[in-house]
Amino acid sequence: MQGFDYERARKELHIPDEFQVEAMAAVGKPAPKELLPEKLRARESPKDRRKLSQSVFEGPFKPD
Repeated sequence: MQGFDYERARKELHIPDEFQVEAMAAVGKPAPKELLPEKLRARESPKDRRKLSQSVFEGPFKPD
């Protein structure tokens, strides 16, 4: 994602030097299907996705 400040993320989240900040993702929640243009509604279906809690955590870095 353009405009992401990797060094600020490292500082704000207290990420140790031995870890590399590689990516950032915009996270949100789905809006009602009815808000999509009709052409896109047909493509919407339930997704078998990995739970967000399995991939990310909130707050400063905490090693296991």
